[in-house]
Amino acid sequence: MTEYIQKKIFRDMNLKIYGQAGLLLMFMLPLLLGTCTTTDEQKLGLLPSAKGDSGEIILVMDSTKWNGKLGDAVKDVFRDRVPGLPQPEAMFTVRQVEPSKFQNYLRHHKNVVLVTTFDSKTAGSRYLKQFFTEQSIQQIKNDTSLYMNNTRNQFARGQIVMNLFSEDEETLIRHLNANKHKIQDILNETERKRLVSRFNKARKKELEASIAARHDFGITLPDGYRLAKDSANFVWLRFPEYDFDKNLIITYKDYTSEQDFDLENIIEWRNKIAREHTKDPDNPNYYVTTETLVPVSERKVSLDGNYAVEA
Repeated sequence: MTEYIQKKIFRDMNLKIYGQAGLLLMFMLPLLLGTCTTTDEQKLGLLPSAKGDSGEIILVMDSTKWNGKLGDAVKDVFRDRVPGLPQPEAMFTVRQVEPSKFQNYLRHHKNVVLVTTFDSKTAGSRYLKQFFTEQSIQQIKNDTSLYMNNTRNQFARGQIVMNLFSEDEETLIRHLNANKHKIQDILNETERKRLVSRFNKARKKELEASIAARHDFGITLPDGYRLAKDSANFVWLRFPEYDFDKNLIITYKDYTSEQDFDLENIIEWRNKIAREHTKDPDNPNYYVTTETLVPVSERKVSLDGNYAVEA
């Protein structure tokens, strides 16, 4: 493996470290990466299938607000950059639509976000009010902590409709700024579940079972991945293609102290694992390491109720 190919394979990998009883480290290329209403099966069967590309959002919002301070806050949420990429790339593709044009096929999109405040008197804002009862509007005015509601399968099967609302712009902007990652995570998790559903049609089930038996963790693998390396506490999976490889590296160790979750210790562990397992067989001085020109971003997250760090 040449240095160029090796850098191309492992460039821009994300990292996750989880734990309570133990720690799990995952390196992966960034491919992927509220409340829900229940619809009875009969009604669900009559709905059309949701359409649209992965990561695409139909953003229904009055153009006056879209071009103002509220629009800037909305863009900061949905056009936020994907961390870890060598070039800027927005987390979602946003298609802003005037409320009056939110009809027919646009209502069947996979991801729909409706943004409104009840202090506005524009035609678009009045149109969006139809999605709220007078009782719910009054409840929102009385309780300023309310700002979001998510409904699934409202106009199409497999759809999520996210309502972002408040009595006035200032309050909604405050909620968007404070809950930016929470809002992003809801849509990203929805996309992840859709992706897994597609994987179920062509999965490497034998490889999944082998990994589960040897390492005691579950993973869903689409067809095309193969096992590159399997050793104690370490799994390397590859999806080789003509112009580039997709790679997933997973490792784990026992939890020892809270310092295991410090960013510098996470990076040190990652580099140690990379030195051990990713050396060029023709030149052992070449191996994967963490890029230091760009600062590593991190955030604390919850993984199935457990404390976790994503970096």
